[in-house]
Amino acid sequence: MGEIDAGTIHAALADRLGTALRGVIRYDSGEFDHSLREDVAAQYSDDEIRAVVDNSIVHQLDAPAVESSFRLGSLEAVVRTFERSWVVRVSDGPKRGCLFSVERDRSVSMAAVQDGIEIVQDELGV
Repeated sequence: MGEIDAGTIHAALADRLGTALRGVIRYDSGEFDHSLREDVAAQYSDDEIRAVVDNSIVHQLDAPAVESSFRLGSLEAVVRTFERSWVVRVSDGPKRGCLFSVERDRSVSMAAVQDGIEIVQDELGV
């Protein structure tokens, strides 16, 4: 999967997001690596993480159509907002990318999530 693993990205994000960072999943087609907070890791099996990655790849394959529809430039990231967390996808190829999840609480703003996107882009070289 290259030189960048989930742990490297997790460490870079943790410097900015602190303990609100729930985890990082780095994927490339059929392979993935993850670095999850202990409480988050206890909630997901490898098969469930694989399902998250597969879902991400399916949505990622639609990026050219989305870019064409909106005509706003390249799609750089997707942020899904859940009741308790933001889940962010940053792609660096058709079936490659990184997911990270951040607690939604008063300690983390959307500006911090944007900083996280930029950190991941830097780590991925995109």
